Amino acid sequence: MRHNRFVRLAVALLAPLLVAGVVVAQAGTAFADAGHHGHTLYVSASAKHWNSDRSCRSAAFKTIQSAVNAASAGGTVVVCPGTYHEQVVISEPLTLTGKHATIDETGVTPTFQVTLPGLGTQTIFAAVVMESSWINFTGFRVQHAQGEGIIAAGLNGPVSGIVISRNAVVHNDLGGGVPPKSTYFLCAAEGAVPGDCGEGVHFAGGVAYSTIRDNFIADNSGGVLLTDDVGPTHNNVVQGNVVTDNVADCGITVPGHNPNALNSSGVPQPSVAGVYRNAILGNVVTGNGVKGFGAGVLFATPTPGTASYDNLVQGNYIAGNGLAGVTMHAHGPASHEDLNGNVIVRNSIGKNNLLGDPLDGPPGPVTKPTGVLVFSGGTPVSVTIAHNHIFNNFFGIWLSTPVTAFGLRTNKFSHVIIPISAGH
Repeated sequence: MRHNRFVRLAVALLAPLLVAGVVVAQAGTAFADAGHHGHTLYVSASAKHWNSDRSCRSAAFKTIQSAVNAASAGGTVVVCPGTYHEQVVISEPLTLTGKHATIDETGVTPTFQVTLPGLGTQTIFAAVVMESSWINFTGFRVQHAQGEGIIAAGLNGPVSGIVISRNAVVHNDLGGGVPPKSTYFLCAAEGAVPGDCGEGVHFAGGVAYSTIRDNFIADNSGGVLLTDDVGPTHNNVVQGNVVTDNVADCGITVPGHNPNALNSSGVPQPSVAGVYRNAILGNVVTGNGVKGFGAGVLFATPTPGTASYDNLVQGNYIAGNGLAGVTMHAHGPASHEDLNGNVIVRNSIGKNNLLGDPLDGPPGPVTKPTGVLVFSGGTPVSVTIAHNHIFNNFFGIWLSTPVTAFGLRTNKFSHVIIPISAGH
């Protein structure tokens, strides 16, 4: 197992903050440059192909996809007021700006397909698919997809510089259930447990130095999902979003899915897989997972070889979620998993764990309201939990063995029966 990265609390707090600053700066610089290339195309339901295409009144494109296909790399597509029933696939650097525009996948048959290892050719049921770097997507309402509202993935190699901002991503991820309502492979049920169809916004792997910010993400089965299915997902920022009432799953989920994130000796393979050095900053995360055992923010390593490490959770308000406000699960027994180095700092964490956490090993369920919970089935886990205000819970911080936590005494507890419960 790797040595503990955070020997001192000061290092634990400072390093991820510097990373987050670099991510924001790089993303902003990239779009300052990218925005000067190409010209602007307009989309309107009343468009005519012979129009001059200089404004919404003279738009020449009736569908978003037709304008995206016609745009030059680095160009801009302005989508005028209206509802557009289509799946939108973005395969080159573009800025898409919605002007009271809705992308609604009701009645749409998705056509975008990918070939995935072990799964063959699969159709992606998301409303918006991003497979390029330097995409700026802002000002839309995205709704009624069977899978994700928005998915970004490095399907043809790593992508970066994606900014998803100031959108409403609502009522997506609708294909679950037992049996699933959709044939989308992500919606497949596991026994009596409904499948996760991808959640509102999903970075599915191979995504770095990108940003999900200032969005309203609600009434999907889950909110934001960062995974490493097709490659490492790292150095991204999830900031300033309202993630609420995604009742079947977590608000913000950061799990390692790829079993190749560690080699057979337990050494990280960051160029291959892993979810690491992502920053979750200043979000409002409420009312998630209250029907499906979801946390406010969840880090998890479900199987040997998976990794979710060195991530930062700072400055968020987290309350009213089905599992603990910030939950960490290392599900496997003593094996090669990496859930180390995550930092939970300066958050306001109210009453959470409303459903109780069933866990999957000793000491059994944690049924009382809990602010932060870190559980390991045997894999050593180190974490920093510092300078948070945790209130209105039975357990402020609940830790299993073998978990080592730094900064515990710096937290403030209000109306908490047992501030720190460790060594279970």
